[in-house]
Order: sequence, then structure tokens, then C-alpha cells
Amino acid sequence: MNVLDRDVLKTFEHIPVEQTIDKKTFYEKYVSQNKPVLIKGMTAEWKALHWDTAYFKSRETGKKVAIKVGNVSEGKREQMLLSDYVARLEDYEQQLRLGLPAEKPGYLHDIPFFYLFPEYLQDINPFPKDLLPDWYANTWQNYIQFFMGSTGSLTPLHFDTLLTNNLFFQVVGEKKFILIDAEDRNKCYIEGWRWAQFDPQNPDYSKFPKSGSLKIREALLGPGDILFMPGGMLHQVHGLSQSISFNIDWHTAKGAWKGVNTLWQGAPLKNVYYNALLYSGLRLRMPEKVIFSLYKSYLNYVS
Repeated sequence: MNVLDRDVLKTFEHIPVEQTIDKKTFYEKYVSQNKPVLIKGMTAEWKALHWDTAYFKSRETGKKVAIKVGNVSEGKREQMLLSDYVARLEDYEQQLRLGLPAEKPGYLHDIPFFYLFPEYLQDINPFPKDLLPDWYANTWQNYIQFFMGSTGSLTPLHFDTLLTNNLFFQVVGEKKFILIDAEDRNKCYIEGWRWAQFDPQNPDYSKFPKSGSLKIREALLGPGDILFMPGGMLHQVHGLSQSISFNIDWHTAKGAWKGVNTLWQGAPLKNVYYNALLYSGLRLRMPEKVIFSLYKSYLNYVS
């Protein structure tokens, strides 16, 4: 499809929307019920909502980042300066606006951005850390994975590998999430551990007949929006414009124990290891500092 033609995207039922939310309501109404929600208004003061190409170019440090090229699920990467990547993005978007052929710039996908560039943390303050379990609250920045991409970027339908809960923060631009409940993953024809063969935007029900009974929902995210997805929820992500966003994968003790037991469902052994680490922190009260020193390799593993 033409990456500028948003009207060709199928539409689905929208998930609930909250205008800000307190911790008690969030956990009782959504986390404990395994229900997604779109939260607005909690990051309205962030300077990051005004990030642009010139800002990133002006803060170049010489540190390179990994840019995914080709299909996101294949994980092929190219190293480049952040300023070079944003310039490539800018050129690509200009070519699109002019209706000219353009080479896709790749996708800065799933990197621990604020761990690599802590100087940008001041731009996402105040952070709604009350939405996270207390164990994460003081070092939430260590768990962030960052995304920067062009109009038409696409992450195929999948679920997060550790079956973690997911808080997704849209900072600049717009994205569309297509959502399918975790209990319906067997209708999505999973290949390997977490990537689905079924494409809800271009469904082939003759090839994937079980998918015909799926309940499919969507969330449209703009600057300042937060999307909560419960553990195991499948999601396909469409970049509706050039955009910047990040997420935090996190567990409750109950979710971490469920993740440990995915070994019997075919999960990679490394998944069990990382889930066991989080369980040790959340249930057994091992200090976060000790656990993160072992867990931080996950930030590269997941990408």
C-alpha cells in the first residue's frame, strides 16, 4: 500500500480511553483484569513532545545506534550516528511529500535509548512512575526501549517475548496499534515463539481459517498518549507518520511466575531465565540493582 494513504488501513473497535488515571484504578480496572487502555493527559508537560530533527542534530555525541533494515522480525541492523539517521528520516519524509520514489531509511527499533543517552531524560519529566510496580519505580529509565521511524513503518503482529505488561509512550507523531487478546494467539498461527503469520490488515481466511473468529481492536496514538497492553497481547504497529515513541516491559510477581512457566509452552530458555530474575525481584524482594545487573542483557536480546 502507499505509505501516505492512511485511509486504506482497516478500522476496528477502539479500546477504552481514560483522561489520566490513578494507580488504584489502573491496577484494579485494567492490570488485574488483563484489559488494554489508552491513557491521555499524563505527559502533557514533557519537553520531548516538541522534539524535532534539528534538536537531535544539535546534540550529536558521536555515539552510534543500531538501525534495523528490512523486515523488523529478521533483526538485521546497521550502525550509524543518530544525527545521520534523523537526516535520513528527514530526506525520506520530504521525498514522500513530493510524491517521489524514496528508499526506506530503516527503523531505530527497541534500543535502550535513555541508558545510552541519559542527557535526554530531562525531557520526559515528570514521569508517571506510579503506573509501575514499586520495585521498578526508582529506576524505571533502565527498562525503556526506544523507537524512531518513518511514515509507513510496520512491526508485524507479535506478542512481547516475556509475556510482560507493556506501557507504550507516544512522543512525536502518530501510530496505530491493532490488538488481539493473548488467549486468542492460537488463532493467529504463531511461527517460532512470538511472531504471527496472520496479518489482520490483509487477512487471508482461506489460509488461516481459525482467524475468522478473532476479536480485533485498535488504538490510535498521538503525542502524549500512553497505551497499556497486558501480558501476551498480540499487537501489530503501523507508523502513520514520522514518529518517536518508547515502551517499558514490566511484570507483576504473578506475571513473572507465569512467564517462568512458558518453558512448557515452547518459550526459549533465555525467556525463562529473564522471567525468573524478575520473579526474584518482585516476589522474593531481591534488590532491583542486583537483578538489573543480570537482566540488562535482555534489552539487547529483545531487539
